[in-house]
This record gives sequence, structure tokens and C-alpha cells, in this order.
Amino acid sequence: MKGMPKDWLIEGLDKSYQILVLILEGVSQEQAQSISDGPGGWNVIEILCHLRDYQEIFFERIKRILDEDNPIFRLYDADARLAMVVENDYANQDLRDVLEDYCSTRRELINCLSPLQDEQWERVGRFAMGDEVDLAMPVVHVLLHDADHIEQIGRILRQ
Repeated sequence: MKGMPKDWLIEGLDKSYQILVLILEGVSQEQAQSISDGPGGWNVIEILCHLRDYQEIFFERIKRILDEDNPIFRLYDADARLAMVVENDYANQDLRDVLEDYCSTRRELINCLSPLQDEQWERVGRFAMGDEVDLAMPVVHVLLHDADHIEQIGRILRQ
């Protein structure tokens, strides 16, 4: 991700969570639990829980890149994602509590990244299959993950 201005990444992290807050501002707990992405699809609260939990996974990777030399990350497949939905009882969590957890972690992530020097952004980790990633890559993953699911929530709420 060399050449990607860190300020753009940090600004993107700030804007994406603010967009989500605005979208969910008038959504009730009942709406968040009842409106879904089609039959068998996730409802708004389940999507938000997924965003919260995966943000924490990406943040953990970022911290490991900063704290360890060449940490190795595991991949989360579809089975692991589905297990998290059930194990963490996504469908019955409180919308406002989950949103606050998500926002709090996002602010912590932004505060972690903001003071970093260029050489820290060049630190790397890798996945078990050998693919190397620099610090910017999990940040980009967060941004793309946000965009994907914020669009999904917006589409669901438009119904």
C-alpha cells in the first residue's frame, strides 16, 4: 500500500463511522431487529454486530503489526463468521450499545493510528498462507468492510 497517504486512511475511518451513525440515527431497536436483507438474511443489528466484531479483529491485527515482528494472522472463513452470529447472540443485542461500542473502538483505532510515523506504517504482518501485508492493508480492509455493510444497511432501511 506504499504511496497511500495515511491522512486519507485516517480521514476515511472517521467519515465511514460518522456516515453509519447518521444512517442509524432514527432507527429503532424494533426496526433494527425486524428489517433484514431478505429471507434468511441478516437484520440491521446483526450487520452492526458483525461490523463491530470485525473492526476489533482488524484493530487487533494493526496492534500486532505495531507490537510484533512479522506476526501471523489467521483467516476468518464463512463458518467462523456464522458462528460469531450465534455465539455472540447478535440478534438480541441492543442497537445503541452496539453502535457505541463500534464508535468507541473506531475512535480508539483513529487515536492509535494518527500519531504514527511513516516507518511504522511500513511494518508488516502475514497470513498463514504467506501473504504479507503492511499496516495500511488492515485499515483498507476496515474501510472496504464498512462500505460494503453500510451500503447493505442503507439498502435494507430503504425497504
